[in-house]
Amino acid sequence: MTESLLNLCRETTGMSGEELAIVERYLKIVRLKRKQFLIREGRQYDFIGFVSKGAIRHFTWRDGVEKTCNVNFENQFFTDFESFYRGTPTTNNSLAMEDSVVLILSKTDRDLLLAECPAFERFSRVVSEQAAQEAAERASRLSWDRPEDRYLHLLEHQPDFARRVPLKYLANMLGVSAESLSRIRKRLASSVFS
Repeated sequence: MTESLLNLCRETTGMSGEELAIVERYLKIVRLKRKQFLIREGRQYDFIGFVSKGAIRHFTWRDGVEKTCNVNFENQFFTDFESFYRGTPTTNNSLAMEDSVVLILSKTDRDLLLAECPAFERFSRVVSEQAAQEAAERASRLSWDRPEDRYLHLLEHQPDFARRVPLKYLANMLGVSAESLSRIRKRLASSVFS
C-alpha cells in the first residue's frame, strides 16, 4: 500500500532505497469503509494524509448547511494546514467516499522523519509548494472565472471529479448550486450535439 507514495518520493527527489525504507517506517496505513470518517471537526488535524486507494471528501458545516471543500483521490496529499501547524481544532470533516486506504504521517513522526532523512525535507517542500500553487489557482478561478469555465477546467484537468464525485459535492466545490451546475452540464451537452 505504500508503493505509490514511495515511488513519488523517488521520482521527485531521487531518494535512495535506504531513505525510502526510513520514510516507510513512519507511515501508518488506515483502511476506511465507504462513509467512514477519518476525522471530524473539533479534533486536531495532527497528520498529513496520502490517498493510496479510494477518495476522501473534505467538508464543513455552517449554519446547518454542508459544504464540500475538496475531494482527494489516489496519489494526492491532504491536511488542514491551519490545524496541523497551529495545533488548533479543525473545522473540517474528512470522510471516505469509497472504500479507501490512506497513508498517515503524524506531525510528531513527520518531525522525526525530517530530522532523520534530509531528502524527505526536499520532498515535503516540493509537495507544499505544489499545494500552495493549486490553492492559489483554485481561489483565483473561484474569484474570476465564470462557473461554466470552472467546470470545463475541472473536466479537462481533473476528469476523475466528473466520474466519481456526486453532482451536489461537485457544485459546492465550484461555488454554484447543484441546479446551476445541472443547467451548465445540460447546456454544454446540447452544444456538443448541435
